[in-house]
Amino acid sequence: MPATVCAAYALILSVLIILGSIKTDNRRITYSTALMLYTIVTQFGLAIPYLFFGRDTFPEYSDWTLGFMQSDYLSKAMILGVIAITSLNIGVLIARKKKPIETETVGYLKEDIIFGNRMYLASLILLSIVLLFFAYNILSGGMSIASTYETFRRSSAYNSSIYSYILIIFYVGTLYLASAGSIKHHKVGWGLWSIIVLVFALNGNKGEFMYALLAVIGMKGVEGQKINRKMVLLIALTLFLIIPGITSLRSIGILGNIRNARINLFDAFGEMGMQLRMTVYTLRDIANRRYGYLWGESYWRPIFNILTPIIIKHTQATAAVRALYPGNGYSQVAESYLNFNIPGVIFFYFIIGYLLGKYEAKITNRGRLAYLGTIVCILINATRNYFAFVPGHILLVTLIYLVAIRLKTSKQDGKLL
Repeated sequence: MPATVCAAYALILSVLIILGSIKTDNRRITYSTALMLYTIVTQFGLAIPYLFFGRDTFPEYSDWTLGFMQSDYLSKAMILGVIAITSLNIGVLIARKKKPIETETVGYLKEDIIFGNRMYLASLILLSIVLLFFAYNILSGGMSIASTYETFRRSSAYNSSIYSYILIIFYVGTLYLASAGSIKHHKVGWGLWSIIVLVFALNGNKGEFMYALLAVIGMKGVEGQKINRKMVLLIALTLFLIIPGITSLRSIGILGNIRNARINLFDAFGEMGMQLRMTVYTLRDIANRRYGYLWGESYWRPIFNILTPIIIKHTQATAAVRALYPGNGYSQVAESYLNFNIPGVIFFYFIIGYLLGKYEAKITNRGRLAYLGTIVCILINATRNYFAFVPGHILLVTLIYLVAIRLKTSKQDGKLL
């Protein structure tokens, strides 16, 4: 099948699935819809504009970088993306049949003051840890307040052994803060969050806070908030101004270079959609026998490594892929295929869709709302990465949650700080 035909089919199907999901959930973007949207963009965000509007749509990428768009495996890679989003959607729909999500604002949120206070206090602690980490590195000369992204990647902060944990703490803090209630009642927390996001942005980072923001949008949908003009405006500004702006300036630095920014409206889609290349590479490499199917190892190996921390030498199932494409991230569409071929893609995304659809309809308090949001944030992050870190990160956010729900707060009016 020609790649252009695949792109047209993917576009039509994606639009139908998105509209259907939003209609099913009474004009809301829930956790499952948020993950669906991100999966669609990572699979087709670059390919569709490229195939419809031509190579000049992405002038910032070299011919070598976009070489995969000429691959014989491009059409099959896009078909795998179609299978993934279809399976995810079917899983959610089956879960909805068993227990539909609330069609109006969830009633418990109006009365859940104790859990709201606990989540807010936990968010203050977590975000303070993140801010102190950056403050220490800035004051000690380990990183700059503002720099290029490459400079930041060479900084002691980025290369710190705890940086990945700092990101998880930031994700958890963001979701806990958003679950606590309105912004006007939690100004200190959102002030801390804004400072951290500014540090990320001034150093060319966007994924670090965009994953959390997307999960927050899903959280508000689960709470009962319908799509409105403010939400549409926020999403539009993020996709067409903030992300392209940071992308344009990340190689030259932000401070003093605003005039040099060249905004490309397709930048956000192109960068996220670049992960399609990893599916193309995986299909090509398997065909050329550079490595073989993993038969589930990349799913059980991380759990085995957690259970045997010091007993044996640990290995990573996807080590061969990492060695061939360092720094490229990966794709869960590609990894699920690498494990069990097409059935792997179907099963992986169906299970994710079913579980999300099931549990987002069973939320009973703000604590569980926030906890599910942190897991969704991890899954969103994993969409463009390897699965290896997912079990460990889920274990970490679970431990944080178990501590957070036991915090004692003195205020009972929902206005702690």
